[in-house]
Order: sequence, then C-alpha cells, then structure tokens
Amino acid sequence: MRRTMNESLHAFGATVSALDAELDWELLGRAACDGDGTSFFDDELREQIIETGLWFADDIATALGDVRGRSLYVGAEIAELPLILAEHLVMHRTVEWLNIDCPQTTEIVRALRIVSANLGVELPVPRVGEITDIERESCDHLWLVSVLTDPDAFPALHDVLYERTDGPLATGRGVLFDDRKRADALIEALLDRARFPCVLSTSAEELTLIEPLVARRGWTLEWEPGGRLSAVVGDRVRRGRLEQT
Repeated sequence: MRRTMNESLHAFGATVSALDAELDWELLGRAACDGDGTSFFDDELREQIIETGLWFADDIATALGDVRGRSLYVGAEIAELPLILAEHLVMHRTVEWLNIDCPQTTEIVRALRIVSANLGVELPVPRVGEITDIERESCDHLWLVSVLTDPDAFPALHDVLYERTDGPLATGRGVLFDDRKRADALIEALLDRARFPCVLSTSAEELTLIEPLVARRGWTLEWEPGGRLSAVVGDRVRRGRLEQT
C-alpha cells in the first residue's frame, strides 16, 4: 500500500535524521579532502546539504510533475543524498544510483543499509556498475553533476573546464584528449538511457560538453534560467529538458 503524503514526509524526515546520526562524517571528510578533512562536514555544512537537497527536490518535482518514472544518478554522493531520498520516499520514483568503488560509496551503502533495517524502510543504495547495465530509454531524469570535472577521474578536463591552467588548484595531470574521449563516451551512454520528455541535471561546466553531443543526435535541450549552487562543491547546477525532434 502506498503511503499518504504525510506518511511519506515522516519517513523522509526520519530517514534523513537517522542517516545524519549513522554516517561516519569524519571518514567522509578525510576522503573528500586533501590533508586532514576530519572536521570538513561540520554542523553548518550538513545542514546546508539537507537544505540544498530539499530545494533541488522541489525543482525536480516541479519539472517532472506527478510522473512516477525512473531517475539515473551517476557519481552522486553525500550532496545528493537528500534529493535521492526525496525522489524515492516522497515522489515515489525509482532511483538508479551508480558510483565508483571508493570509501565514500562504501560508507554511504553501509549507513543506508543500517538505517533501512532499523526503520523498516526500503532505501536506494549506490552500486558499482556501468551505465550500460541500465535499460536504454528507461529514465526520464538524468543526473550528472560534478563528475566530468572531478580532479581524480578527469584531471585534464578539470583544469580546462574550471580554467585552472596553473596555480595551486590546477592538477597539472592527465591528457586532455584521453579525458575528453572518456567523457564523451560517458555522456553518450547516459543519453542512451533518456526516455522522452527527459529532465537533465548537470553543472554549468559539464553542459558545454553535453550540448554538442545532444545536437549531434538532432535532439533539443532547453535550459531553465539560472540554476542552483550545489552544497559541497559549489558548482552551479542547471536543469534542462531533452526532447526528440
């Protein structure tokens, strides 16, 4: 039996609160930062993650309406957790969540499984896998935010997209041609999963890589004005609507 809205909101609030208490924030901080990041996820940042996630959830709910479809999140971590939980628990949507094998993924999975068991609530968990494992043309919301700018996964693209050719924030690593080839392959695989009409969420930097590949397919991509800053990285997240022509 599907929950009422009040029951859904209660389940969401209880889950967020339980996860905040269960997650090893010191471990997550050390994994996210160079040097000692033990105190990185302080009370203020954790509150900001929840608040920003709720705003993103409202954006996505407005864009999707009452459609109870499927969302695909690639590379999402702590910053997206409230949004993913809202999609699943409040909007009653199916969530596919892919990430790499790393300490952050391991800790998020651990905490989600414990909270799920304690509260008796089924929760989505990130899994290590390929986008090609997801059925083609099955997702009406695609999320790719701060992935192609990741300094470890795409160091050369990180420097170019953030215009960091030198200085302490530049990685100085990687081969741009190789990074771009892998990024294009990832984008193409993501677009193959789109079911129309499809909402696409990405950062302002990454959309410059996505737009040419969308145009090459003969599709249209209309962006909503403005955008919203992500809670941890601080990238401007843009939301667009993909359509076939």
